Amino acid sequence: MKNRKSGQLIISMLALLGASVATVQAAVPEVAEPVKISFINSSDSDFIAAVYGQALKQAGYEVKYVTVDSAAQYTAVQTGDIDVTLGAWQTTGVEMTKAALASGKVTNYGPTGVKVTEGWWYPQYLVEVCPGLPSWEALKQPKCAAALATAGTAPKGRFVDAPADWGSRSDERISHFELPFALVNSGSPAALLATFQGAIDRKQPILGWMYTPNWFTEKNPGAFVQFPDSRPEVDVLKLGNKAAFARIPVAEKILQKFTLDKGAVAKAMDQIDNEGSSPEEEADTWISAHADRVQGWAK
Repeated sequence: MKNRKSGQLIISMLALLGASVATVQAAVPEVAEPVKISFINSSDSDFIAAVYGQALKQAGYEVKYVTVDSAAQYTAVQTGDIDVTLGAWQTTGVEMTKAALASGKVTNYGPTGVKVTEGWWYPQYLVEVCPGLPSWEALKQPKCAAALATAGTAPKGRFVDAPADWGSRSDERISHFELPFALVNSGSPAALLATFQGAIDRKQPILGWMYTPNWFTEKNPGAFVQFPDSRPEVDVLKLGNKAAFARIPVAEKILQKFTLDKGAVAKAMDQIDNEGSSPEEEADTWISAHADRVQGWAK
């Protein structure tokens, strides 16, 4: 009987020791190197990435935000130049996501929880010169193209496209549907929104690439053009480098449980784009307001 009790005591002590070790492992990063997270110079995507990064910092990790082109992040997560992207939009990024996963070097950690829409967008008053919107066929009317024409695009209408590295394929859409438009790429997300806002302030006809969630579309009435291939409310995925996350299981657990919503993204974007805040600052503000939720990601 004595030996049995002694054995039970030893087992209990080992169990407690194991729990203690697990607690320490959960609290201390497994590697000294920083976790490399992609930024793409777009306030929506960078805020999502920063929430994950700042949550890792709270857990004790070093974090490095690596700025890459939107399209380049899919290759960078394969090569290990970044460890993770939380900006794999399943609109323009579908084929690049498939290629990254097909490499065998990348894991899909599921949706961020943020539902997004991308496509051709117009302010509501454009209906006056392009009746029939939101149907794409309204854009084929000569008076619609004429109203959207500029000195640099006439007689074609101007289409204000996303930055070139976003891979919007707007040129393919113009060709496929035989639309009378000339594509003009924006230099950055900020330039895209500034072009739209300037036109709206002047009540000037404008048509171009847009995305939600976004403070801009919440403040300015408008709609997306409806094409046969339009896909509203799609996911943004979390893609991680397999080799990197094999070394940092706690960071992996946080990534698996990480979720946001599009309302939080739109609010943070407004502060970043219009009030001079940064993705990291807005991430810290969000985390402070959701402390219990963030702590739960690591459990």
